[in-house]
Amino acid sequence: MIIRLCDIQCHAYHGVLEEEKEKGNTFRVNITVDIDAPIGIDSDDIQDTLDYRRLCDIVEAEMRIPSDLIEHVAWRIKRSILAAFPLANEVRVRVAKMAPPMSLAMEWVEVEL
Repeated sequence: MIIRLCDIQCHAYHGVLEEEKEKGNTFRVNITVDIDAPIGIDSDDIQDTLDYRRLCDIVEAEMRIPSDLIEHVAWRIKRSILAAFPLANEVRVRVAKMAPPMSLAMEWVEVEL
């Protein structure tokens, strides 16, 4: 079974430039977790499945920790999800920095792990 959290939006302070560290930027995080079919399919009980509120809590906690590289942020999120959810067979994390301060205009830059 696949659980996806799409376009979680956060304001955070990731980047190598002083401007990014001071003002921050908008980020979007996407999470995909592959788990074996949980008991919750039959029981209809949140305790019997992967509670995606806890996934959001992990994203929020990791996004609060400033990092130079979004690759590092994505790795911390992935590592924390795998540690918190033994049910997870595979975790994919995408972190996008919206309108990064570059010499060329772009909507976002993104890493995926």
